[in-house]
Amino acid sequence: MKMTCLLGLLALLSGCALNRPDHFYVLDSADRKALEPRTAFAAQFTLHVTLPVLVDRSEMVVMKRDGGVHILEHERWAAPLSDQVTTVLGEDIEARREDVILSTRRIAPPGVPNSTITVDVVQLYLRQGSEVSLEARWRLEDERDGRISQGRETFTAPATDAGFLSMTHSINACLNMLADRLVAVLPR
Repeated sequence: MKMTCLLGLLALLSGCALNRPDHFYVLDSADRKALEPRTAFAAQFTLHVTLPVLVDRSEMVVMKRDGGVHILEHERWAAPLSDQVTTVLGEDIEARREDVILSTRRIAPPGVPNSTITVDVVQLYLRQGSEVSLEARWRLEDERDGRISQGRETFTAPATDAGFLSMTHSINACLNMLADRLVAVLPR
């Protein structure tokens, strides 16, 4: 009986010793400081972003060299990753174009053109201590003239160290590059 209690106590104590704290991460627009409040704008763009199910989860997913993945139970996103990507990409675009506003639904008053930007993130690879790559397809539908622009590109940013915070900065850098590409095709 004493041995069973002792083994139970040891198991309980070892479980406590192995308990790791959770760490939470957020994406952030590199150009957030450049955003000024807007009361007038020439056009609105409704932004829709999708992410692969593999990475659109609360835990970080890091690619292994052999093609497998690590799902990191204690390294988590503070909010849904798809929401964060949409917000950051919208802020990055708005910081580059003061005459537009982006939202996930129409908020512009009648008479202000509302075009649609659809971004499908095909792959988002996080490689710890190496790089982050984001492959995206996009489609821009201009409400004013019906013109459609489409593209597909892969954006890569180095991870400056093996830390998970470094990977979030690399994702931000990839989104920043994607915003540059989208701004280049936005109608004036």
